[in-house]
Amino acid sequence: MKFLQHKKKLIATGMALMLFSIIILQLAGCGSKKTTTASTTTKTTTTAATTAIKTTTTQAAANVAVSGADETVSISAPSGWNLNDLGLYPNAVIGVANDANSEYLIVTKKAKTDVSANSTINDYMNLVKSVFGLVVTNGVWGQSSNVTIGGCSGLAVQLTGIRKSNGISTIYYINVVASKDYYYNICGYTDASLASANQAQLQTIIKSFKETN
Repeated sequence: MKFLQHKKKLIATGMALMLFSIIILQLAGCGSKKTTTASTTTKTTTTAATTAIKTTTTQAAANVAVSGADETVSISAPSGWNLNDLGLYPNAVIGVANDANSEYLIVTKKAKTDVSANSTINDYMNLVKSVFGLVVTNGVWGQSSNVTIGGCSGLAVQLTGIRKSNGISTIYYINVVASKDYYYNICGYTDASLASANQAQLQTIIKSFKETN
């Protein structure tokens, strides 16, 4: 009788030890899973942060400041462009070009006193239009609108026409603005067939214009 009671006691004790071992193993497994998850989270966060830094650096390096010959004005243009293409227009103070994609931009400058006494931005716009009439045929002018670029206010207008120099249908994004002493024409242009693809980048460069003196 005592032997049977002792045997039952041993069996109960063994089962209790097995149950305890199972619980310990389960707890250990949960702890390991949490540690792995935390490690994975940390790794993901670190990777995301590193990617953000690289992207910012790449974007910052994509554009460079381009100053005029007299260093009184500047724009920001892609570093892969020709950043000194003054052959685009003889009187330009800045000329940049991406020949591979037919994207071009010039900046011209004129003292207000050289236009006329008490001249206005509309007077300068009329002067700009007369110049384009010499280099473009079948020109169609859009409706002008007010614009402010680099703190200078003025007018923006789109011109579509055939360049006399090469016979290509071209769209010009013309922006004439005035500072205290000068008028500027910031003009980006591209082949009409590429306008939808190139307009956004040209407008970005146009909006980067500013006086630096």
